[in-house]
Amino acid sequence: MSTTLKKKSDLIKIKQYITDNKGHKIAAIIEIEELNKLKALLKTIPSSESWLYENKEAFESVQRGLKEASEGKISKLNLGEL
Repeated sequence: MSTTLKKKSDLIKIKQYITDNKGHKIAAIIEIEELNKLKALLKTIPSSESWLYENKEAFESVQRGLKEASEGKISKLNLGEL
């Protein structure tokens, strides 16, 4: 099941970002109402997919693969050779 944000009011409003000394965003401050919206949104992620967000190594691997695919760096895999 996929969820699409349909209107601007569905977006989570960030009150303030916390950054590290290099300027990278490392945390966000939000109101309680926004936290409740975020919790509801997270409940829409199927458990069969939520593991990916909890496994940093796997998530980064998928991100790299998607980036490489978008850059045309793909190759065909012969399943018979596996």
